[in-house]
Amino acid sequence: MVLILQYTKVKMDSETRVIQEKMQNMKKRNKELHQTSEMIIEDKRGYEIRKVSPLERLLHEFTSFSREKNMIWAQAEADVTEALQKLREYKEKTGESISFTAFIITVFARVVAMHKYPMNSLMRKNKEIYTFNDVDVMTNIERTMEDGSKRPVSYTFRKAHKKTLKQISDELREAQKVKQVTVTSTEGKKRWIQKVVKRLPYYPKFIRHYLLRLMFNNPMLKKQAMGTVNVTAVGMFGTGMGKMVHVTPHALSLGIGGMEKLPFNVDGKVMNRDLVGMTLAMDHSVIDGAPATRFFHDFREYLMHFCHDADWCFKSLEQ
Repeated sequence: MVLILQYTKVKMDSETRVIQEKMQNMKKRNKELHQTSEMIIEDKRGYEIRKVSPLERLLHEFTSFSREKNMIWAQAEADVTEALQKLREYKEKTGESISFTAFIITVFARVVAMHKYPMNSLMRKNKEIYTFNDVDVMTNIERTMEDGSKRPVSYTFRKAHKKTLKQISDELREAQKVKQVTVTSTEGKKRWIQKVVKRLPYYPKFIRHYLLRLMFNNPMLKKQAMGTVNVTAVGMFGTGMGKMVHVTPHALSLGIGGMEKLPFNVDGKVMNRDLVGMTLAMDHSVIDGAPATRFFHDFREYLMHFCHDADWCFKSLEQ
């Protein structure tokens, strides 16, 4: 009887702590929302008209082309408590911050390299599938423009599967400082693609659509302009668990959502852990369910366990 009462008390205390942590998170989020400043419209008409920039117009057209793909999505959560702890310890020791997005990209690229076909593949005119040895990861980074506004720009990590966490993090920070509207890196003989992509928003509509269609149907051009896979992380702009359903021109794209402390089973014990929401967007014409399941399983395991002792991950920070 005494043991039952003690067990019940421990269980109630644990539930109370979970509720208290959720209340604290809600208060924190409520405070953030109240601190968010809104644009004040001073026009006497009661509204303002803002012209759509060439870059925003291109992004809309780019998304429209991406919707033509036969997309499927898979969602899951991953326990990143230990990874975050290692990143915090490194910052306390050195004073240098390692981006969580860089950590995700590093692990993602390594696991994609393990599953080159079909995860690192692009389709040509619905007739051929090109599988690449190099994993080029495209992502979006936020930069402050000349007018003071913050906009996402694209950047591609070339041969990301051969780079360490430290290298990816350093490259990401350097890319955020680049004074270009489009900072997608391009290597090899096709450097002209970089110039075309940079000027693409300013071409006439029929030329933009022709070049976009050409790029979408040619795996070699797409690889040079946009990489082979994609990582988009919206979780960096908010708090709380969340998952995204996104479209992508790639056959494989990883969407990183929000992060939150939630109960999670660890070695048979339920504990509050830092969980991050993830979504895989895939072109079903290239990737079937079974390969996607195996890839997602391995990616979660590497995030939570296997990458911690790898030379290319946290150990690279010690060198």
